[in-house]
Amino acid sequence: MKKIFMILAMASVSHMAIAQAAMQSENDPGRYWGHFDVIKMTSKGEEHINVNYNLTPKPIGNTLNVNLNTPNPLALSLKLADAAGHTKYTWKPEQAAATYNKQFDISSLAAGVYVLNIYDASNEKVYSVPFTKQTAAN
Repeated sequence: MKKIFMILAMASVSHMAIAQAAMQSENDPGRYWGHFDVIKMTSKGEEHINVNYNLTPKPIGNTLNVNLNTPNPLALSLKLADAAGHTKYTWKPEQAAATYNKQFDISSLAAGVYVLNIYDASNEKVYSVPFTKQTAAN
C-alpha cells in the first residue's frame, strides 16, 4: 500500500511541475518555454531524456526562433503546422545534437494560432507547442 501511495504522490509532483512550467511560459512576456521528456527504449529499459525548449520572441511576428537543449545528443525534427493541422514548414537536421537552434521565416503566414510539433528519430510526435503569430513584424 505504501508503494502505491508513493507512486501516486510522485506522479502528482510530476504533473504539478509540468503544469507549473506551462503556467510560467504563459506568464513570461519574452518567450514560450518549458520542458518535456522523450522516452527512448534501450537494452536497460526506458530512458527518459529531458528536453528544454524556448520559442522567441514573444509575441511572435515574422520570425520564430526555436531552441531545444538535451543533456546528450538526440535526433529531433520539427514541423510547424496551422490550427487545421496542415504542415507549413519542416526541419530535420542531418545528425543528432544536444542543442538545436532554428530560425523560421514565417512572414508569409497569416496571423493566427500555430503549433510547433517535435518528432523523435522514428518520426513519432513527442511534443507540441502551440503559439500565436501576430501580424506585426519583429
